[in-house]
This record gives sequence, C-alpha cells and structure tokens, in this order.
Amino acid sequence: MKDKDLYSTKIYTNCCNGSTSCCGCCGCGSNVGPAGPMGPQGPAGPQGPIGPQGPRGATGSTGATGATGATGATGAAGVTGATGPTGPTGPTGPTGATGEAASITVGTVSTGDPGTAATVTNTGTNLAAVFDFAIPAGATGPTGPTGPTGVTGPTGPTGATGPTGPTGPTGEAATVTVGTVSTGDPGTDATVTNTGTNSAAILDFVIPSGATGAEGPTGATGATGATGPTGPTGPTATNENAVAYNVAEQTVNNGDNVQFDTNDIDSTGSITANGNEGFNLTDGRYLVSFGTDASVDSANTIGASLELDAAPVTYAVSSLAKTDADNERLVLTAIVDVTGTQALTVTNTSGNDVDFTNSVLNVVKLS
Repeated sequence: MKDKDLYSTKIYTNCCNGSTSCCGCCGCGSNVGPAGPMGPQGPAGPQGPIGPQGPRGATGSTGATGATGATGATGAAGVTGATGPTGPTGPTGPTGATGEAASITVGTVSTGDPGTAATVTNTGTNLAAVFDFAIPAGATGPTGPTGPTGVTGPTGPTGATGPTGPTGPTGEAATVTVGTVSTGDPGTDATVTNTGTNSAAILDFVIPSGATGAEGPTGATGATGATGPTGPTGPTATNENAVAYNVAEQTVNNGDNVQFDTNDIDSTGSITANGNEGFNLTDGRYLVSFGTDASVDSANTIGASLELDAAPVTYAVSSLAKTDADNERLVLTAIVDVTGTQALTVTNTSGNDVDFTNSVLNVVKLS
C-alpha cells in the first residue's frame, strides 16, 4: 500500500492501480471498491516567509555569432511618372550684327554679234557685284539695187575700222598717234595696225579703194566731134587727223565739257579746233576715241560721253557707280557720220563732279 494522500486519505490499491505490469498475476480491481468523490479543497495555508536570495550565478560565455542572412531580391522599378507641364518661354535673344552693305559696279560693256541675245554677267560676288554687259550690234541692212552700168567709177569710200579691243589694265597715260594712211586694193579688208606700243600707239591705216565698175556696152560710132572738157577728179582717201590732250588734273562739273589745253591738227579744213573743248568736224565719216583717268573723292558715279552738238553718241557713254573714293580708266570709242559742221566734245554726264587727268581725244577722218 502506498501513501497517495497528503491529507491522510488512504487509498489502497493493488498492483493493477500502481502498475499494469502485474494485472496478469492477481486480477485487476479484485479487492478494491470504486473511489469516492473528491472532497472540497481546503483553505490555503498561510504563505511562508520569502527565503533569502541566492547568490548570482557566473556570467555564461558569449554564444557564437549567427550566420548572415541572405540578401533580399531587388524590388521592381516603379512606374514612370507623367510628363510635367511645359516651362515658360525664355527671353528674346540679342539682335544680330548689321550685315555688310552690298555694292554694284559696271564692269565691261562689249558689242555682240547681230542677232545674239543681250547678256549681263556678274563677275564679282553677291556682296560686291561687277556686271559685264554684252549688247548685240544691229543687223546689217539689205543690199541696195544695182546701179546702171557706166564708166569706171570713182574711188570708193574707206571701209569701217574694226572694233576696239578690250581695255587693258590701268597704266601710264597712253598716247595715240596716226602713222601712215594708205589705199588698199578693191575688195580687201580695211586694217588698222599698231606699230608702236600699248602705251604709245602708232596706228597705220590701210583703206581699200572702191571696186571698178562694170564696162558699159559699146556705143554706135558717131561723127568725130570736138574734144570735150576734162571731167572732175574723183575723191581720194584722206589722211586728215587731230589729237587734243590735257595732262594736268581738272575738276569738271556735271554737264560741263572736258578742257584740252593742247592740240595737234593735220587737216585741210575738215577738222578744226573748237576752242579748248574738242573739235569742229565737217561732212564725212570719222573714227573718234577718248581716254582719261577719272576719279571721285567719295561714293559717287564716274562717267562721261562723246557728244556731237551736245547729243550723246550711241554706245560712247560710260557710267560707273563707286561706293567710296576711287578712280577708273575711261575709254570711249565710236565711228561717227557728220553732216554739215558739228562740234565734237567730251561731256561729264555722271550726275556729279569728276576729276579728269591725262585726257586725250583723237580724231581720224575716214572718208
């Protein structure tokens, strides 16, 4: 029997209550009645005094550091936010520098073949244009009807002189002198040959005579009559010429004539001096040329023209615009037909005052 009750309640059990190992030997519950109900719990006894605190135990050793945990995966990128509103317009930038002023200059003026188109070519740049003009000559007129056959005709008129070549570069003041004037065979070309230099020209002219007219039919034999008077002598080629010049610089107002302080005239009366302003010319055809060094002191126009009785000669007018003080070698050439007596002058037609230096005017009578 075991003491199972602290309050002296005795329960006696056989080996079956204490251990199942013995049930086979004596038979369980064979001599013990059923347990009665548990009685009520008695009141708690008074609490005993608190015992003294025991000594503090020794500090234990530090435990080993735990392994580092694995790095977590990077989170997914967030969604891109909406575009913000457009910012305000920035201030206006500063005004650019003023561009360079453009200029226009007349270059060469040449005569093209009849029937070709007139052209204007810019041989300069977009900012400094130089315009070269090519103006076609008029077409040759139709041949007139054949005259009646007669006796040998008089010497024909002198052929026209060929066009003047292009103007060379500005150099020393040029001079032009008439050399020889001879008569060529009928049907040959008229020629002008410079036997001098570019700056001191000596022009030799060969002017062909007119072709011999066709022989007329033989007339009937008549009675012998008295000897008739001798007929007048036909015209012959001329070598009349003149040159006027003024080396010193002269300021010529717009509309006034260039002055020549010296002249040399070789003529039987067709060419005479017109004071200091050129020549007086009578009936005939003449080759006229004028050269000078012209200049302006500021932006202005350089120009001049050959004139007969104050009327400009076609294609013998020059006008060159200058953007600053500048100079230019002017050369004017023309073949003129004179009726009666007319005054040949060189006039400042630029619209402003121009200084002229080394001015030379040449005249050769062709017929």
